[in-house]
Amino acid sequence: MGGRTSKRNVTIRDVAERAQVSISTVSHAFSGVRPISRATRDRVFSAAAELGYDANPSARSLRTGRSGLVGLVLRPRYAVAHTRDRAETFNRLVGSVATEMLRRKVGLIHVPALDDPAVASVPMDGCIVAHPYGGDSVVSELLRRNVPLVTIEEDPERPELPWAVRLDYTTAVTGLLDHLHHQGAGRIVLLTGSEDNAWNRRTRETHRDWCERNGQRARTELLSESLSAESAATRVRRLLTAARRPDAVVVATSDFAAVVAGVAGDLGLRVPEDLMIAALTDSEHSRLATPPITAMDLSHEQLAAAGVELMLARLAGAATPHAPAVVDPELRFRASTRRIEGSP
Repeated sequence: MGGRTSKRNVTIRDVAERAQVSISTVSHAFSGVRPISRATRDRVFSAAAELGYDANPSARSLRTGRSGLVGLVLRPRYAVAHTRDRAETFNRLVGSVATEMLRRKVGLIHVPALDDPAVASVPMDGCIVAHPYGGDSVVSELLRRNVPLVTIEEDPERPELPWAVRLDYTTAVTGLLDHLHHQGAGRIVLLTGSEDNAWNRRTRETHRDWCERNGQRARTELLSESLSAESAATRVRRLLTAARRPDAVVVATSDFAAVVAGVAGDLGLRVPEDLMIAALTDSEHSRLATPPITAMDLSHEQLAAAGVELMLARLAGAATPHAPAVVDPELRFRASTRRIEGSP
């Protein structure tokens, strides 16, 4: 007995303390995802052996009563709407989460609807909620059930939740608007989506604040993600034939950015000379458009890696983080916004 920790209660935190390393170092030692020195790895394995810690989630589940499974809930309603190519952004996220879980030998289960009786009793040790809505009901239900929760993107009405990975929209969107301004844009319109999540909320807020600082009127119009391409084209045509048409358009989704480019061409507007176009997601629609469209890549591979690491740390008993982890979106500058030769 002599003070030895019982096998059933041993956590990754115990191993980290015994080996005098961080919890993430223990995780990396077992997963092999990141390189660590042989001496450190040996120290971790030695500590784990002394404490009777088993890093295999299936073996641990037999001792602890855990399922060895983590749930994934993808919240945006339009993520699987219309055609498969529209879902590229979310396919990247789901695939990356699955890959990260596989590398760590942890099971993943996709939960389509937490309020569906058919999946209400799905066994899961924790749950990742991706792109939650403001005051999200799924987040509320998981908190009520006391299920360990990590959000990929924050619930915009619960910014205080620390077990989250968020995107720094402010820096990226500010950089995009600065770029358009430097390329000569004086009438920038934001075509925002209708989904009530951080992606839409934060981009609208950043656009409004940037316009105030730069003496421009904040022009925002709704282009709901639920629209068909034909309906979106009708609204875009109305915008581009108005008396004071914009000279730059920032579009929420990349498929609708391609629609804007098509309507502009039909109207005889040159891109980027007469109209600059940028998107707040990146997909084959923006990459393959003529000309290719400047876009904000949501870095879903990084989001997935950070979210999975946070989830496993939480399940392993790590201390509550002081603030959400932050991932930077990447701006992909392309010909649709390059009026000045040699510009980014």
